[in-house]
Amino acid sequence: MNQSVGKALKLLGLFTAERSRLSLADVARSSGLSKPTAYRLLKALEEEGFLVRNQVDHGDKQYQLGLRLLELGNLVAEQLEVRKIALPYMERLRDELNEVVHLVIRERSEAVYVERVVTDRPMRLFTRIGLRTPLHVGSAPRLLLAYTPEPEREALLQQIKLERFTDETITEIDKLQRVLAEIRERGYAISFGENVAGTLGVSTPIRDHSGSVVASLTIAVPGDHFPEERIQLFIVRLKETAEEISRRCGYAP
Repeated sequence: MNQSVGKALKLLGLFTAERSRLSLADVARSSGLSKPTAYRLLKALEEEGFLVRNQVDHGDKQYQLGLRLLELGNLVAEQLEVRKIALPYMERLRDELNEVVHLVIRERSEAVYVERVVTDRPMRLFTRIGLRTPLHVGSAPRLLLAYTPEPEREALLQQIKLERFTDETITEIDKLQRVLAEIRERGYAISFGENVAGTLGVSTPIRDHSGSVVASLTIAVPGDHFPEERIQLFIVRLKETAEEISRRCGYAP
């Protein structure tokens, strides 16, 4: 981690329920930093909305945590809430289909696997909670990219390096754009062996109270040949289950 970033994060940790307001002198003394260094870091945090500075009666300026942290905290809470809500539905779907089920969210330019329920069958799927993958690879990441609001999606597409993982990985931006449009039109994403050869991924969106897509509900299946009727069953049950979870998250279509 960049040293300045690390120092700035440590300064945020100085604020507690008991010490919700700190002066420059307080911060310098508690952190062991010089006043100029502490001031520079505090100013940067203030400019980004992580801190606000208030004038108190005796003339000294004091810092307190800013609304940007509340915004991020609410985002984390929502992600944890959807994970808690989704888990029993994921377990039910796993029991019904005897397939591995994942819950995946987007964090900036990556997809993050935040929950997983597995079967008792031998597995060839290399996934785990906390796994991060690029947004162009696989059904869950690509679904999350497809439903990202357009201005942000276009910015992400400018940043993403379309790295190839298997022969099936999409590495052309025009093709990726077409596939993203198809996902939004049909309401699900599907992939065959794009990240790991010999796997099928099928994903559907989970929405929150505002209608925004906050997670992907995904079935991941090892194998090379998948009967069409089996794939259609996955799609139907995923959509139905994702809609149930979305309603529990406050979504009212």
